[in-house]
Amino acid sequence: MNRLRIPIIIISLFCSTSLFSVTGDEAVEKFRSRMLRVGKLTGVISWTSIDGQTYSGSFKYLSPDKVYVKFTSPTEKILVSNGKTLWIYSPGTNMCGIQELAKGTTSGGIAGLVVGYNGIASGNEAGYTIKLKSDDKQYREIILSVDGTYMLRGAIFKREDGRIISFSLSDVSGKADVRENIFNFKVPRGVHIVKNPMNIR
Repeated sequence: MNRLRIPIIIISLFCSTSLFSVTGDEAVEKFRSRMLRVGKLTGVISWTSIDGQTYSGSFKYLSPDKVYVKFTSPTEKILVSNGKTLWIYSPGTNMCGIQELAKGTTSGGIAGLVVGYNGIASGNEAGYTIKLKSDDKQYREIILSVDGTYMLRGAIFKREDGRIISFSLSDVSGKADVRENIFNFKVPRGVHIVKNPMNIR
């Protein structure tokens, strides 16, 4: 009986490994397909900015590239994108950055952002980690954390200078109402506007 037990365990481990193995290209394609057809999402987000500051709040997403995030901790901040323009509004400083997004670079939101990378994937029954690398992209490395259906759970973006931006998602739902008009942000009166702050050197 003991002689049979070891081969059975080995076969079980081999089958489990094969079941969850996937190439980097396959994982990226499955992730892109999942995110492009997701429709709408709401949930909780925790975001760590490039300077190491951590924010938390709620988000609304409408595929392929519309997002509304309201951070409430440690300070209020609103980030909105309709796929063409990005608004970052800080009520505490009475300032709003308005960034025009380069045409073609953000089409498809995060599903479009991962195009053109070389990927390696690893996974198990809980989900997958997809590591993407490129020598000529703004983010030289992207690490995606996805569940077993390739739904995004979090991401890490590494820049050429080594600095990192990351976020994680929780309490994600596709059932809440998400209206398209919230993605065209109306800057409150009297707010100081900074145009294309990401282009300032």
